[in-house]
Amino acid sequence: MSTHNNTAPRILLIPGAWMGEWIWEPTVGQLRSRGLEAAALTLEGLEPGAAAHHVSSVRLERHVTQVANVILEWPDRPVVLVGHSYSGIVAGHVADRLPERVISSLHFDSFLPINGRSLIDDWGSDPAERARERSDIENGNGHPFHWAPPPRQALELEPGLTPLDREFLLERFTPHPGHTVLDPARLDHPVTQQKALFVASAGTNIPAILRTPDAATWDIRIMDSGHWPMLERPRDVVELVADLVASLS
Repeated sequence: MSTHNNTAPRILLIPGAWMGEWIWEPTVGQLRSRGLEAAALTLEGLEPGAAAHHVSSVRLERHVTQVANVILEWPDRPVVLVGHSYSGIVAGHVADRLPERVISSLHFDSFLPINGRSLIDDWGSDPAERARERSDIENGNGHPFHWAPPPRQALELEPGLTPLDREFLLERFTPHPGHTVLDPARLDHPVTQQKALFVASAGTNIPAILRTPDAATWDIRIMDSGHWPMLERPRDVVELVADLVASLS
């Protein structure tokens, strides 16, 4: 039985688009087995079976407030946020809003918030592709402001995923609230002023804002995995989170 370290920061893992806390459950279990206090949550509108009208109504601000409220409900302990892909936008906002509580963040292939820009504003490198993605979200194939999950063909392009991994994702994916990736970021301070570790998968471009002297408080590493490191390299993900927490304790 593990014994919690009551002086170490708490860890809150936030799922990326189309996913719930289930994507982080094995990671949470491994961190707890090491005596660390870790938890994950499902962002609003991503609950299994969420009503279509509810998914369409959720805004980015709601996700930010949801995560901030979880932290505020905990005892007065420092927190490390772990984001993946979309949830880097959420984690960046929360760290900006609660700088006295969020002492560091760890981002796996995260989108990062830039004032006045949405996630889709930085989607891909082709303006035409970006416009199509925005249109698909706004129209939602019959459900406006639903961001459809990746199809099987897209997951088959991820060589690090096993067939079981792909089925695991496809069976659980749920439409993502489209407004959350279209709403522009609203920060008090640039995300580059936060203290964080960014882990990029092999072949992924590191965000341009981190390739500047302004991002001196960010550590950047490359992991030999695809976009789903918690499935492809679970032990390495746990080690990175645990090592970061140990360095802050």
